[in-house]
Amino acid sequence: PSPSTRTRRPTLGGVLAAAAGLILFAYFLRRAGVADVADGIGRVGWAFLAVVALQGLRFLIRAAAWLRCLEEPHRLTLGQAFQAVMAGDALGNLTPLSLLVSEPAKAMYLLHREPLKRTLPALAIENLFYTLSAALVIASGLVALFLLLRPPGALWLATTVLFSTVVMLIVVFHWIIWRRVPVASGTLAWLGRRGVAPSLLARVAARCRMLESHVYDLYPRDWSRLLPVVALESSFHVLAILEIFLVLSLISGQRLTILDAFVFESTNRFIQVVFKFVPLRIGVDEAGTGMFADLLAFGTAAGVTLAIVRKARMLVWMALGMAVLVRRGLSVEQVLSTSSPTDDVALVVMARSA
Repeated sequence: PSPSTRTRRPTLGGVLAAAAGLILFAYFLRRAGVADVADGIGRVGWAFLAVVALQGLRFLIRAAAWLRCLEEPHRLTLGQAFQAVMAGDALGNLTPLSLLVSEPAKAMYLLHREPLKRTLPALAIENLFYTLSAALVIASGLVALFLLLRPPGALWLATTVLFSTVVMLIVVFHWIIWRRVPVASGTLAWLGRRGVAPSLLARVAARCRMLESHVYDLYPRDWSRLLPVVALESSFHVLAILEIFLVLSLISGQRLTILDAFVFESTNRFIQVVFKFVPLRIGVDEAGTGMFADLLAFGTAAGVTLAIVRKARMLVWMALGMAVLVRRGLSVEQVLSTSSPTDDVALVVMARSA
């Protein structure tokens, strides 16, 4: 490891993001009313255990999808992959480094069972499926939101076009991988041949070609592997919708539908994507969910309470994830110094950022 990877200190941006998040949290907690939020949390009561269990099932689903993307034979069990997902999620939520820590940590946790060159590319494929499913949820939620708000026809048409475009892009993306079309490396090589930084683009195109080859080789090409991964990633989002439906039905006096819960989940997914760099998304979740709940007439207090309950659930699983990390003897510095220079980590980050 280089000296820069041995001592990772909080950056100014990370400190400012955390401070802004705390200010947002305090502001929206006061705006919602501390008493109302406390009353809502009290209504959840023992149902919080069900919320924690639903999150555990979602981790189990991501672990199962990861194993489905791993080439046979391997020595991993679902329980081991589940612990690795817990550990990676804990680090990702705790640090502003997010993807640079969380995804490699999952593979490093299993290093005693399988090498990184096998687990990381499989993790990249699973992240690709997750990213595409999340994009579809966000786009679908936008359509559902306009359906709930009943906007003018022109706006509804624009939303429908946006949703159709996202679906089409997802289909095209999968087609490109299925047909092994070298889009990224081919484009870079074409630009290099046209005189645009030829030496630099030649090197970048070579690395990009290797990453594309990893993805194409590991992409499930038979329906017996492809459909289970799609079904598992879809189930991940279904459980998140059920979690929101459960919590809102307990804390809100408003009539609640599955469509409402779906729109809340798509909003939450969008917040996670955009504000991943904020540790625990402190303040951001409360602000976004509170304003959104107010927009849908559930009230700011219901939205802030929902965000706090979900954050409490996150803290429970973070504690469990850190516990398994300590048992394995892994730290943030080890994850960064051991895996950040590798091409396989770049592959995971590229897939998750797609």
